[in-house]
Amino acid sequence: MNLSRLLFAFLLLLFAHPARAEDGKVLLEETFSGELSKEWFWGLGTWTARDGILRGFESGERRHGPVKLRKLPLRDAVIECEFRLERGATFAGIIFNGSQERGHLVHLVMGKDQIRVLAHPKKGETVELVKQEGSLATDAWHRVKLIFSGETLKATIDDREITASHPCIAEEKLTFGLGGDSGGPKGEAAGALEFRGLRIAEASPTPSPEPVKPVPTKLSEALVASLETHSDLTYARYGEREVKLDLYRPTERKESLPAIVCIHGGGWFKGERSSMTNLAMALAARGFVTVSISYRLSGEAKFPAAIQDCKAAVRWLRANSATYGIDPSKIGVTGLSAGGHLAALLAASGGVASLEGEGGNADRSSAVQACIAMGAQSDLLSERIGELSAKADDPFYRTFLGGPQSEIRETYALASPRHHLDRADPPLLFMSGQNDDSSTHADETRADLQKLGLPTGLVLITDAPHAFLGRQDAFDACLTASGEFFTKHFGR
Repeated sequence: MNLSRLLFAFLLLLFAHPARAEDGKVLLEETFSGELSKEWFWGLGTWTARDGILRGFESGERRHGPVKLRKLPLRDAVIECEFRLERGATFAGIIFNGSQERGHLVHLVMGKDQIRVLAHPKKGETVELVKQEGSLATDAWHRVKLIFSGETLKATIDDREITASHPCIAEEKLTFGLGGDSGGPKGEAAGALEFRGLRIAEASPTPSPEPVKPVPTKLSEALVASLETHSDLTYARYGEREVKLDLYRPTERKESLPAIVCIHGGGWFKGERSSMTNLAMALAARGFVTVSISYRLSGEAKFPAAIQDCKAAVRWLRANSATYGIDPSKIGVTGLSAGGHLAALLAASGGVASLEGEGGNADRSSAVQACIAMGAQSDLLSERIGELSAKADDPFYRTFLGGPQSEIRETYALASPRHHLDRADPPLLFMSGQNDDSSTHADETRADLQKLGLPTGLVLITDAPHAFLGRQDAFDACLTASGEFFTKHFGR
C-alpha cells in the first residue's frame, strides 16, 4: 500500500466518528444490522433489525404501541439517534427507567404535532415538564440528541432545542426503551417506527470555572497609622499564669470612648487573639476603644475558665478606664464562632456568680451594654448539640464542657446563653455567613429575646462561610453592620 492510500485510510478513521466536545467514553453504538443482543431484553409489537435500521410496529393481542427495552445503566450521558414516523405513525419516544420497583423516570415524546418531556417522580405518577407545539414530517428522518447532566435534560430535535429540569432526571437510569405509536392495531399496514444510528456515550463533565479566590482582608496603612496600639497587656492572673490582650484607640480622639471586647474562635480548644486584630483595629478607627483578648483554652482549663476570662477582661477595662480613655458605662462585646458563643454568654449571664471567676478587679461589673455574636451557638441544650456531643471523637463540646450533653445537662445549661436570658440583658445581634449552618441563626434564642422586649436581629453576610473575617468583602459587610449596631446602642 502506497503512502497516499495509508493517509487516505487514516483520514477515514479519523473522521468517520468525529469527536464530540460533550462526549466521554462511548457506551453503545448500535449497527442494527442483524439479530439484537440479549441486552435488548423485552418488547411489545414486532421488531426487526436490518440494514442499519431498527423497525417496529404494533402487533399481537395487546393493544399497545411498539416498544423495545435495553439494559444500560446511565446517569450523565449523551444519546443520539435518528428516527422516522412511517405513514400513520404519530409519535416516537425514548423512555428511561429505574429499577422494576421504581418504574419510569423520564420520557421524551416526539410527535407529529408536539414534543413533550414527562417526568415520573414515583411509580404511576407523571409530571409534564415541557410541551411544545410543532410539526415533524412523516416519512422523513429526524435527528435527536439528548444530554443528561445532573437534574437537567437538554434535547435537540433537528434544529429545535428544549431543556427540562427535575430530580428524576438525575436518578440512575437502568434501562431505556425506543418506541411510540406506529398507527394503531392494523399492524405494519397502519405504519411503523424506525430508528438508526443509535450512539450513547458518557457525558464529559463540564469543566468547572476556576473559582474566584476571595480577596484576603487587609487594612489600609492610613487606618493602622491612625491608631495607638498597646500590645500584650495583662488583664488577668491565675498564680503565675497571665492572660493578655491587645488594645487599640483612635489617636485623635481625646474624650472617653465606648469599648468593645473582641473574642476569637477556634472551637474553644485552639485559636489566637490575632485573628480578631483586623476587626478590633477597624472598629477602633470608627471611634471605639477595642481589645482583642486571649483566654484559657479547653486543653488548659475546662469551662467555665474561658467565660471567666472574658468577664475579667470587661472588669479590667472598667478598672483601667481612666488610663485608656474608656467610658465604663458603655462596653460591648463581639466574637466569632466559639468567640461568638462566649460573647453571647457574656451578654446574657450578668450577675451569675459562678461564671465571674478570680481574674481580678472583683469590685467592678462584668456586665456589657451591647453584643454581636457571630457564627455562634446560643443554645447548648439543642438536639443538634446533643447529637454532636454524643460522638466519642467530638473535639468541641466534650473537651470544652467535660462530657456529652446527656451526662452533664446542668453544665450545658450553665454554658448556654439562651438559658440565662432575662429583661436585664443588653441588645444582642446575631451575625452569620450565608453559607454557615442555620443553627447559628439563633432562631429560638431571638424569639425568646423578642418576648422579653429586648433588641435583637440577624445579619446574614452574603455568600460567606462560617469563618468570614478573612475575606475582604465579608469583612467589610461585617464592619459596616457592627459599626452601625454599636453606634446606635451606645447612643453616639
